[in-house]
Amino acid sequence: MLTIDLEDRVALVVGGSRGIGGAITRMLAQAGAFVIFTHADPPDRDNAARDLLAQVRQQGGNAEGVRLDASDAKGTTALADRIAKEHLRLDVLVYNVGRNLARPVEQVTDEDWHKFLDWNLTSAFYSVRAVLPHMLRTGRGRIILIGSSAVYDGGGGAIDYAAPKAGLTGMMTYLTRQYARKGVLTNVVHPCVIDTDLLRERYGSAEKRADLTAQIPAGRLGKPEDIAGLVAYLASSWGDYICGQSILADGGRTLFR
Repeated sequence: MLTIDLEDRVALVVGGSRGIGGAITRMLAQAGAFVIFTHADPPDRDNAARDLLAQVRQQGGNAEGVRLDASDAKGTTALADRIAKEHLRLDVLVYNVGRNLARPVEQVTDEDWHKFLDWNLTSAFYSVRAVLPHMLRTGRGRIILIGSSAVYDGGGGAIDYAAPKAGLTGMMTYLTRQYARKGVLTNVVHPCVIDTDLLRERYGSAEKRADLTAQIPAGRLGKPEDIAGLVAYLASSWGDYICGQSILADGGRTLFR
């Protein structure tokens, strides 16, 4: 039987306590990795982190939750250094941070632009910069950036979400060119219409979600596990020949909408 084996691997999931991030944390742990995931400050995130840790342990996996703002450059570097010191390696980075506030361009202030750019792109740079030295030291690493289908269709409702998410592709291209030959492979996964709490906040009624589902050739909304399975594949040896790719996981919606 074919399996995804991440035994003895150490993974850092930045933004990994709920939704897509929570599914990624669970699946990497199920595959055998020791997973350190970060979450932001609000109390509800603490509750989500505790629930996630309980789920991982019930399934026989190993994980650790860390409260960290992804825009904290020094804190991110300190966390990566601690992980590498304690585990003697840091094999996988999954960057899964994104904040979005739907509104037209004319309502986006200068302050908004810089704030959302920092949240959605600069924090990715901090994560990548923090883990790279440890991956280069061992000669092996997997960097998986979670983007958005907004880079293809302009969706998401905000320019300061779509533009920074597009920036992840440029980051991936650079990292592939500079570091793939050194054993560090980078890819971007672009989810679309994944059934999470955030999607249900935006599409609050069953009728709105049904209209959304009707746009998807695959016939259903995406599940967080759809993205998590792809991430686990890329993090494993099955993904050793895949780098420099932007992978759209959208049930066919973007092409056939």
